[in-house]
Amino acid sequence: FNGQNFCFNGYLPVKDSDRLNKLKALENKVYKEDQTQLFIETPYRNEKMFDSIMKACKPQTRLCIACGITTAQEMIVTKTIADWKKTKKPEFNKIPAIFLLYK
Repeated sequence: FNGQNFCFNGYLPVKDSDRLNKLKALENKVYKEDQTQLFIETPYRNEKMFDSIMKACKPQTRLCIACGITTAQEMIVTKTIADWKKTKKPEFNKIPAIFLLYK
């Protein structure tokens, strides 16, 4: 992930179609601008965000999920979208999380 060129995007749209479009736009910035894209979601919508990322992003794009940072529930995992799809969905509903996209 590029630590010198990154953008924090805050919350993405709630509406499914708008969120998918925004995720695709953020992924395009990753590849065109060599820029890590960071965003957050309300904890109770984490799993819905994960599902949207799986639908919107290319298999080779990397997704890092960092949740429960500094708690007993801490999880920081990075995988390609293809690898995330091969594994069990993370259980992080209602745990504060940050999502990062990069190539």
